[in-house]
Amino acid sequence: MTKLALLTTVLLSVGATACTIETSVGDEIVASNLSGFVAGQSWNFVAGHTDSFLSEGEDDFFAVLFPTSFTPCGFSEPSGPHIIVSIPKTTGDFEMGFGRNMTFVDGSDNKVAFDGRIRVDSITATSVSGGLVAEYDFDNEVNGTFTVTVCPED
Repeated sequence: MTKLALLTTVLLSVGATACTIETSVGDEIVASNLSGFVAGQSWNFVAGHTDSFLSEGEDDFFAVLFPTSFTPCGFSEPSGPHIIVSIPKTTGDFEMGFGRNMTFVDGSDNKVAFDGRIRVDSITATSVSGGLVAEYDFDNEVNGTFTVTVCPED
C-alpha cells in the first residue's frame, strides 16, 4: 500500500469515528425558556427561588426551579418534578461537575447531573438570570434560560 493510500485510509477512519461521537455537554444554551424532561415528563420552567440564608458564605446560590407558578419566598413549594441547581454568584459561563451540579427531583428519586453548563447573565438583590443545559439521561435533561427570585434573609 502506498503512503498516500495509507494516509487516506487513516484519515477516513478518523473522520468516520469523529462523526459518531456525541458531545451533549458542549451544546449551546438555547435562548428560549428552560425546558426539557424531568422524570420522563415534559417540563417547562415557570418559577424558582433561592434563599440568601441557605446560600450565605457559599460561592453558589442553592436554587429550586419548578414547572408551576407559586409564591417565591413563601413557606410552601409545589410538589412534583423539579430541579435543584447550584447557580454561581458571579456572572460568566461555568461547567458543571462535582462541585457545581444539578439535581433532577421526582419525589424521593434524586438524579444528580454533573454533565452540563450554566451561564449567569445578571445578578441583583432580588433575582438571578441566566441559562443552563444539563442532562442525567434521556428522561432527565433541560436546556434554556431562567430567572429566579432571590429571597431576602429574614
